[in-house]
Amino acid sequence: MARTIVLVRHGKAQGARPGLSDSERSLVPGAVEALAEALPRAFALLDAGDEAARVWVSPALRARQTAEEVVAALDANGVACSEEEREYLFYQDQEAFFDDIEDTPDGSVIVAVGHIPFMEDVLERLTGECISFTPGSVAAVTLPGSPRTQITEGDVLWFVRGPKVAKPRR
Repeated sequence: MARTIVLVRHGKAQGARPGLSDSERSLVPGAVEALAEALPRAFALLDAGDEAARVWVSPALRARQTAEEVVAALDANGVACSEEEREYLFYQDQEAFFDDIEDTPDGSVIVAVGHIPFMEDVLERLTGECISFTPGSVAAVTLPGSPRTQITEGDVLWFVRGPKVAKPRR
């Protein structure tokens, strides 16, 4: 039985500022609301069966904020889940990611919330497809075997471009 890997780029984040570390950057105003509206529709496409989803999230604030909306969207679609922080998603360590996937049983549903270029690179490595992830984009991949031996053998099940964030009124 195949694993399902769902790759989620965090929502639209504030830009870099002096005195603010990259990991402390949060989502811009309106991004949480845009994700809360868009993600339930995206995750309605996920066929998790009876499997609980494992939500792996980068420790960066913007990814954790996005993961909160992912968990709410999974719950709204009747998918139980557990959330776990994964530092390698922030540092974009593909080998650690694939090691973690190897340790999950066949049939698992893994939702990874992180950054680009990691999400785009992993999608290309698993499927051979080059897709640009705008903030909040979600792609689901079915992986029939090991991520190490089945490189580019996965299939993109679906892709949903991230939501536009309304500019705040002044």
